Amino acid sequence: MPMRGPDAALHIRLLGLRADESNRVGRVLSRTLFAEGASTASCTVRTQPPGERPYFPLHEAGIDAAGVIDFWQRRDFDLGIPNGAGNCVFCFMKGTSSLVKLGAKPDARRRSGTPSDMDWWADFEERHLRTAPKRNGEGVSRFGFFGVNSATFADLASDAEPAAYGRYANGTPACDCTD
Repeated sequence: MPMRGPDAALHIRLLGLRADESNRVGRVLSRTLFAEGASTASCTVRTQPPGERPYFPLHEAGIDAAGVIDFWQRRDFDLGIPNGAGNCVFCFMKGTSSLVKLGAKPDARRRSGTPSDMDWWADFEERHLRTAPKRNGEGVSRFGFFGVNSATFADLASDAEPAAYGRYANGTPACDCTD
């Protein structure tokens, strides 16, 4: 059975969205309706595969952020995720202003050399940055995570001024993740 298209196999995807994230749950459900062909669905994001049945066990059980924190405090180890960072600590889709604030937190750089460290993202972006001649032929354009000639993770890690945050200061328009 195919995983996409009108004859897609039915499958369940477990998502860790909490009881206090009803808006995010609603967006996923809206995308599901759209993927199944509902013409009145308010979402036009076409990333949800047909046949997918999202299930939200934390949301359904009424577990909110405080419940998750309580769960992890009762463990004998710590994941080392800074408060308020979410699972994808320095994901570029959070927006440049959120990343600068997160990077300024004292516990935000505890996992050096991993994606939970802003310097890791700066290095990754630098290695994969693309350049191309400007359309008018005068100079070079740089393409990074935040668009053409915009702030880079290196800029954000060095406490960039708000003017450097660019057009994605409040997040990227394509962010429909369900971390």
